[in-house]
Amino acid sequence: MKILKIILPAVFLAAVSCSGDLGGRIDQIPDVAKPLPVSVRSVENISGGAVIKVNIPDDPNLKGVVAVYERNGVEVNSKVSRYVDSLVVEGYADTRDHIVKVYSFNVNEERSEAVDVTITPLAPAIMTVTPTLFDSFGGVKIDIQGNTSHADLAVCLLRDSDLSDIGKPKNQMKWVEVTTLFTSSDDIRLTRRGLEPVESIYGVYLRDHWGNVSDTTIAVLTPLWEAKLDTVKNAAGKLVYSFRNASIPDDNCASTNPSWYPVEALWDGSGLSEIPHFFVSEESGASPGWLTIDLGHEAKLSRIATLPRIGYNPFMGGAVRDYEFWGTRGELQSDGTYGKPSGKMFDPTDDNPYGFDTDVWFCLGKFTQAKPSGYLPDGLVGDITAEDRDTFNAGNDFEFDKYVYPRCNEPIRYLRVIFVNTFSTFEYGHSTSNRQVQTGEVTPFGEPILD
Repeated sequence: MKILKIILPAVFLAAVSCSGDLGGRIDQIPDVAKPLPVSVRSVENISGGAVIKVNIPDDPNLKGVVAVYERNGVEVNSKVSRYVDSLVVEGYADTRDHIVKVYSFNVNEERSEAVDVTITPLAPAIMTVTPTLFDSFGGVKIDIQGNTSHADLAVCLLRDSDLSDIGKPKNQMKWVEVTTLFTSSDDIRLTRRGLEPVESIYGVYLRDHWGNVSDTTIAVLTPLWEAKLDTVKNAAGKLVYSFRNASIPDDNCASTNPSWYPVEALWDGSGLSEIPHFFVSEESGASPGWLTIDLGHEAKLSRIATLPRIGYNPFMGGAVRDYEFWGTRGELQSDGTYGKPSGKMFDPTDDNPYGFDTDVWFCLGKFTQAKPSGYLPDGLVGDITAEDRDTFNAGNDFEFDKYVYPRCNEPIRYLRVIFVNTFSTFEYGHSTSNRQVQTGEVTPFGEPILD
């Protein structure tokens, strides 16, 4: 039998020997003095917490600083290394005084004596934001304002269809969760579509990153009826909406390649960003540029949903920044019927800088691509957040407002889509050499006027 001899290096044996004195840890150092406590330089109270700045003791064996505090009945901590002098304490749901214990700790994880710091958090987002509920076409809207700290919020929408006792306490409602939406914006209107036009009790509450919740705001609402126009059928089941390019003579936004980037991609309903499912105009085309969609039938529009070229250059280049929508039934004929607009042009006016015939065309609404984090004061894009990108790729939901544009819900057959600005033309002006528009779908919703 052979005997295998293993010779261990002396350094390893020493490490094993030392580890016995430190509970089996080989990454600790013996005979290290207890760390000195930090001194607090300043306390800045913030929404739901505070920023504590400290002076770090001059100790080569110091590893970092930790703040220990209780949040929602549970002890939590916030650690930083010795090279950082600021501790962020967060997640409080009130504005009362709280004691935070601050320690320095060394390489052996041994803590110094505690330094008690009193913080008084400013109002957290769940206290500063009071959501407001509105009925809307096809659903409800939730208005969020006052999230000045840009906290990440879950917006939870509830519904109770039992109207027998509207005044019952909120905790006795038969709530069914409809959806949860997410935002960090300080001013945004969130929409939940696809709800039946039936009167119900709706509730909404906010939940923050740490599980704190606001009170529930309630409202009795009836979503307004509408239809997606390109899918409307008559009583015989025949599709009565057949969108097509109206090709009116004054339209000035032509495809750069009709086979690859057809105008028809705007209403193909694909939701795709693959050739030929998005529209691209000529680089040298007019700016602003517009085209006209023949709906194939009259309708009263309630809103228009748009999709970009999904995932491609969000908030830059040929993506559309500013839209306008105009409509008309057509030109009145001598027999009292309406025919296709002739495309006559006139001198521009303040009300119509484009020069269409305003005896024929009227404005339905003016809109800007949504950006939850907001644009810079001069209208430029600035930083783009993850929520901004998600919002861009999800598309816009432009609802017409009859108090701003009184004729917006009148019957129309022809929908004119004006690409007022791309992000490129907004930044560099309409005279820029590249005035190309790249966009996905334009989907009208409303009430069809069927024969």
